[in-house]
Amino acid sequence: MKIKEFVIHYFRSICHLEMSCEDLIVLLGPNNHGKSNILSAIEFALSTSFTLKQSDLNALCGDDKTLWVEITFHELTDQEKKTFKKYVNSDGTICIRKTGMFLNEEKIIPSYNGYVEEPNEPWLKSDNIKELTNREKINETSLRDLIEPTGRVTKQMVIDAQYRYIEEHRDELEFNITLEKAPLLGQKNVAAGVLPDFYLIPAVRDLSEEMKTRGKTTFNRLLSRAVQEMAERDPRFSELKDELKKLINKLNRTDRDLDERPDQLKSLEQNIQDELGQWGVDVEIKIEPPEIDKIFETKTNMFMDDGVKTRVENKGHGLQRAVIFALIRAWTRVLRTVHEEAIDTSPRASSESVIFAIEEPEIFLHPHAQRTFSRSIKELSKNAEHQVFICSHSSHFVDMDNYRSICVVYKNSPSEGTQVRQCKEDLFEGESNKERKRRFHMAHWVNPDRGEMFFAKRVAFVEGETERTIFPFLGEKMECLDHEVSVVDCGSKFNLPLYISIANAFNIPYIVVHDEDPLPAQIPLDWYENNKLRGKTRTFEFNQEIRDSVNTTFGKVEMFSPDFEGEAGISRRAGENKGKALAALDFFEDLDVSELPQRIQDVVNFIYCSRGVENSS
Repeated sequence: MKIKEFVIHYFRSICHLEMSCEDLIVLLGPNNHGKSNILSAIEFALSTSFTLKQSDLNALCGDDKTLWVEITFHELTDQEKKTFKKYVNSDGTICIRKTGMFLNEEKIIPSYNGYVEEPNEPWLKSDNIKELTNREKINETSLRDLIEPTGRVTKQMVIDAQYRYIEEHRDELEFNITLEKAPLLGQKNVAAGVLPDFYLIPAVRDLSEEMKTRGKTTFNRLLSRAVQEMAERDPRFSELKDELKKLINKLNRTDRDLDERPDQLKSLEQNIQDELGQWGVDVEIKIEPPEIDKIFETKTNMFMDDGVKTRVENKGHGLQRAVIFALIRAWTRVLRTVHEEAIDTSPRASSESVIFAIEEPEIFLHPHAQRTFSRSIKELSKNAEHQVFICSHSSHFVDMDNYRSICVVYKNSPSEGTQVRQCKEDLFEGESNKERKRRFHMAHWVNPDRGEMFFAKRVAFVEGETERTIFPFLGEKMECLDHEVSVVDCGSKFNLPLYISIANAFNIPYIVVHDEDPLPAQIPLDWYENNKLRGKTRTFEFNQEIRDSVNTTFGKVEMFSPDFEGEAGISRRAGENKGKALAALDFFEDLDVSELPQRIQDVVNFIYCSRGVENSS
């Protein structure tokens, strides 16, 4: 069971938000725009331990005083299909809503309801089951042939008859999907166990709290599971329990041999009995043997030796956070093992699905560790029973190849509330786009830092490293550099439309800067001999494809003619000798701002100044 999509209504900064989900979702966006609120809304929907507060209700809710989160699940297991049989739609999904009704500041009522796909016939609706337990009412419907002709008609008999009739006549019936008035699965609170487990790792978490051996901490779950397996499989554990029981029993009074008990205990009993002499009672001190698995809850700690052996809570923040992730992953392996061993698919069994939510996984991790952990998160999300949501400010967790996992979170105003931008379609669909998709994939591996475009307020897409190096240099020289603007090296002129399509999909403001690369008036003879003319012609004609790719609502094109070096006045010989980027740096370094070519100044201003892209359309 995985989340396919969800709707959040009047929860904190969110007025109304609809979002689609992949196996891995990466939430990006500025601080205080609602990324954490999205994760908390999912936690509210899936966890019975989430306690609603008055501050969770959006102030714009009006007189309704109600918030809700609606989740559509897909990829149900056989067990889950049986558990939610009543709610499974014809497309194999189920949709569940959790509501929080705020009656007053003191009383907040949570409730679960499910959407049911029911026929239009009243006698097939679940809301009418109670009146159908009347034999006369049943005989007026086609259910009469599916229920025993004599005896009391029970609610379950009606439910079974309805289900059987619907399955046998599905093609003849018209269906409507409606929110059931009755509680989900007939019970007031059913999230625990039947819905996926939800683990939220906030940006800052005290490891000492996570290492507790009581409650629902991950460490305690792992420890309890290990103890359970010892009890089931390890004979030494059973022997230890028996020995402990024998030892404790020697301290207690028995019918056979009272004298074996320690004198101190017998004396204590006698002293108390003497003091209560007038009551005529017999005093016995009896020591109950402890449950051996509870011993692990009293004093269990984890130590780590990195040259100095200490409790893990005393290590650095980076290692502490890594331990939390390690505990989560270890728990998922335990769950997977349990799933592989389980064969029972009876209804109401615990869900095998786990949803992880991680806030700012980059905290306390250096860049190499971020890349490593990013790979671990992707591997975690690939498991059939797992789904992962992360909030991040690091480009190391942005996979441009998997752009449909990216979700840009923004809040233009309190009245609009938190919203999201996603790309739901395949930008490279079809046989003709195979080559474009391959180039995009290769460009990602050449420079994974291009993911920073999702964190920028504006992006400049350029052909290569020369422009990527020079534009920030000139921006600083001209005192207009804006660090919230990213210059993205797309790897080549032919890759520009690939990145333009991503920016269009996510409404990212951008400017495209590229060379014209015109054909010379006199075509050199060697261009005909080695087929160079064909490539040069293709490069020049590609200018039109770039222009056609730009959505002028978000983007603008600036073209250098014949190319950047030509507009700037940089010697081609210097570029050939030093490399284009270094030659350009050497050329501009000693120039005063007033000596910079006007065309170059204009483009730099378009990139970094507010009069650039946003106002260009």
